[in-house]
Amino acid sequence: MPKRKLLTVLWVTAGIILGLVLGWMVLRGVNWSSMHSALGRVSWDVLVPAVAAVIASLFLQAVRWKLMLPRESVSTARLFFVRNAGLSINNLSFAQGGGVLGDASELAMLTRSDKIDGSKVVASLFMARALDFVITSIFILVGFFIVPQLSVFKPVIIPILVVMALIILFVLFARKVGRFPVLNKVRALQSSLHAVAFLRDRKLIFWLSISLTVLAWMLLGTAAWLVAQAIGIQLPFWMMSILLVGMTLFSGAIPSAPSALGTYEFVTVYILGLFSINRSDALCFALLVHALVMIPPNLIGIPTISREWKTFRQITSQASAILKQRFFRRRACATLPVADINVEADFVGFASLLDND
Repeated sequence: MPKRKLLTVLWVTAGIILGLVLGWMVLRGVNWSSMHSALGRVSWDVLVPAVAAVIASLFLQAVRWKLMLPRESVSTARLFFVRNAGLSINNLSFAQGGGVLGDASELAMLTRSDKIDGSKVVASLFMARALDFVITSIFILVGFFIVPQLSVFKPVIIPILVVMALIILFVLFARKVGRFPVLNKVRALQSSLHAVAFLRDRKLIFWLSISLTVLAWMLLGTAAWLVAQAIGIQLPFWMMSILLVGMTLFSGAIPSAPSALGTYEFVTVYILGLFSINRSDALCFALLVHALVMIPPNLIGIPTISREWKTFRQITSQASAILKQRFFRRRACATLPVADINVEADFVGFASLLDND
């Protein structure tokens, strides 16, 4: 079995096993009658505004994306459906780390169906994910210093700060990064770096995007706070927003089953346990909030995926053909000097699939 395929199988297997183990650990010792009572306290008067807050958060992500694609004719509504399609693919797959599969799908939809330049889409996706990471990291870092119960997570402060610094430096010096000898030979990558620099230099767009990112995460915190209040978990809104970010970040950073089932519940119950929240109420909260952040994007995104299925099949088949061609050429050229193997041509050829009809 090829090494890459073996690693994928191991990652998927680890996610399933870890999700089952963590799920079992959460369910062990739960007082089911107490949990049933907690669920009974959550009415539609709470769920409807909570769902509305989640959908509003998703829509603000689409508005932010539209700002990052100036001069493009794609509508905010179209970006809303594409974004939810990407989230659906992430939720239903094992590719939880960083949402790479969903982002690749969003890239394919906008470049193939909407004819947007691939480098601009890549730059907008990178900037959106960078803003999400930096803003959520700031939330967590603030939590470390003002919420004593979160001090148990202090060992992750340095890795978070390092990644934040790298992202910020990359955005600030995107054009200079593109001048490196290795990178400036790859046209698709260099174009994306210039597009990142373009977005960074547009101050109004940049600061509006930051504001929308903060507001989108606060809306998710609002949804979580509404559910917590209904169950009887008396934590202030600002603290619930910080905890929601922590639950999302930590549960998505490790191998997990689709939709992080089991992993999300374990992380949530563990964090709430630090505040002396009983296990039954914490599990009830975890299940409801997990459903709130997973079900709306799936219901909105799956119809979009079905409409775009032809695009996905075309990209998959053409990419597979390029990878096979490269594999057979590598075998045939195994004895040639490294300089005779044109890796750049392979990269540009693959990237061009997204820009050509």
